[in-house]
Amino acid sequence: MGERIFVQDQEGQLASLEEERFSSEDELQALLAARPELLDGEQMNPDAPRRWMVVAREQGIAQAAGEGDWWSVDHLLVDQDAIPTLVEVKRGANSEVRRTVVGQMLEYAAHARLSWNADGMRRAFEDTVREGDRPSQEVLGELLQSDSELDADAFWQKVATNLDAVRLRLLIVADDIPSPLKQIAEFLDSQMPNVEVRTVEIKRYRNHSMQILVPRVFGGSTKGSRTTSVPTQRLTREVFLDEFPDQTTREAAIRLLDIAEDKGVVNWGQTSVAIKAQCSWRPFSIAWLYPPSREGLGWYGTKEFTFGEAVTEYYPDLDANLRTALGQWTEQFRTDPFAEKVMTKNITAWSINHDDAVAHIDVLAERLAHVLTRLSSL
Repeated sequence: MGERIFVQDQEGQLASLEEERFSSEDELQALLAARPELLDGEQMNPDAPRRWMVVAREQGIAQAAGEGDWWSVDHLLVDQDAIPTLVEVKRGANSEVRRTVVGQMLEYAAHARLSWNADGMRRAFEDTVREGDRPSQEVLGELLQSDSELDADAFWQKVATNLDAVRLRLLIVADDIPSPLKQIAEFLDSQMPNVEVRTVEIKRYRNHSMQILVPRVFGGSTKGSRTTSVPTQRLTREVFLDEFPDQTTREAAIRLLDIAEDKGVVNWGQTSVAIKAQCSWRPFSIAWLYPPSREGLGWYGTKEFTFGEAVTEYYPDLDANLRTALGQWTEQFRTDPFAEKVMTKNITAWSINHDDAVAHIDVLAERLAHVLTRLSSL
């Protein structure tokens, strides 16, 4: 007889739930595909809990570059740090859950770099989310939860970097993890500096009206720092403005910020400030401000003071009135001799250097106030 747990309701009544094994590996695989959060990322790293995005189920793996698939891993995921995560699912009753699955995972890890590249993984991910009828940018945004603008190209480039470095995570999942498997996984984890190896046990308890799923993650306690991001601090208004050594440029930034705070939303990022428009659809960015100290290109090539939008590239079914308003917003800058086109495929925008922004601040402020007011009415 399996374990049993009790649930007490608000009226003090107890209901018992019996442990029930999964009827098939496919049942557990389907559950993880729908709910990857069951791979409890907080247990893996309490300081920076892992979040997951499903790239594909049954992702093929070749024995050599350019060849056809020889194996397939049950799930290919990535976490918020673009670490490819290979998940193999077994039932505890399956004898392969002991040693065979370890050999499988090592073969997969050894051949992943030869079989996959970031472009292929990106296409597989887009095919997966298309089946769920969700925009890929929305799913990726949920994974990253960043206070900076979403740069899908940069994320998949990080995936490529991690693949090239064989920086991977291997997860063996079952409804019962035997002790010998835990020991093998922990040994492998301790011996491979770039590859994290964990076992995840997911137990199920059911009665006639509910089920409870209990994940437990084993091993890898020393590896948490290897796959986490170094936290960075958001800008504040005071810090942002202090980075403008020139008073006239600082006053131009203040004028744009004041308009944004009055008529829209100001989103403080780590390197820049995004000005967002409010509308009935959702807030979205129409301008990005960088102080002089933040050199180089920002999100999708934005820099200095940039005005434009990236919404229409991601949402082909965007409301026609919004699409028209955004087109008119960006079109205003096309003939400005002081505006430089941001040359990327995912955004329509124009950057203006700080000196030119000072010289034309009245025009820029008027345009910004007008578009924020217009968009808020749609």
